Amino acid sequence: MGKGGKNDPNYHDDSRHDGRMKKVITMSRRTDMRWFAEKLIPVLSEKYPPEKVHTVVCITKFPGFIYNGPYAEALKKYDHVFAHVTITGLGGTPLEPNVPGWRDTAGELPGLIEFLGSPERIRLRVDPLVTIKKNGTLISNIPLAEQIIVQAVEMGIFSFSTSFMEEYPRVKRRLAGRGYEIITLTQDQRVRVIKRLKQVAQERGGALYTCAVPGFATSKCIDGALLQKLHPRKEPCSLEKAPGQRELCGCTKSVDIGWYNMRCPSGCLYCYAGV
Repeated sequence: MGKGGKNDPNYHDDSRHDGRMKKVITMSRRTDMRWFAEKLIPVLSEKYPPEKVHTVVCITKFPGFIYNGPYAEALKKYDHVFAHVTITGLGGTPLEPNVPGWRDTAGELPGLIEFLGSPERIRLRVDPLVTIKKNGTLISNIPLAEQIIVQAVEMGIFSFSTSFMEEYPRVKRRLAGRGYEIITLTQDQRVRVIKRLKQVAQERGGALYTCAVPGFATSKCIDGALLQKLHPRKEPCSLEKAPGQRELCGCTKSVDIGWYNMRCPSGCLYCYAGV
């Protein structure tokens, strides 16, 4: 479709959003906000000014850019900001070539906690879990996931999310073209992995959720009830299920201001949004 249609990065479908409540804005499921401040900040500030917004949900692998970058001044104007921070343990490897190492990213979390006002306003995404081979060598971030959860809990973060790498055809082609072989885990193996990570979190007072993983409980990454609870004035927002998401997605309604053709330079080889 041409400009103004659903393939345009400035198109946002509000038609099904409950206009009686302030909106939850996400930036973005479709790209990492770190790379697109010059596009996302004007859309956020002009189309969705603070008086119309319940919560801004930031989604990124670069938490420092929320509080110590171009977004900080814009976000300070909003009543409530929540962050999904992804740390897979693969940053700085060929699988995530333009993402910092996990310890560097974890080192930015205390600053984010201070900016948001509470570690409860962070969900740490150890996501996706990847198991592959190259030249006969097994490569997996599953063991690192435990370390990441433990370190985050020590900072006061108790909410975690994970899933397994989706074997989309384009992902398979991309990995195969670079000499990687995907190791497909059986459902029993997946159950054992999730059970172990849940145990690591629960033993420390935390909780780990699965994000749209077949065979596991549905969860809400965008959770209207949680956002109401954490909002400084407990203002209501939509609790209705978001339309247009995957069947196993339990997220509540929000308006995403990013788009897939905002090509993220992070270069993650497992990303389904890349070509």
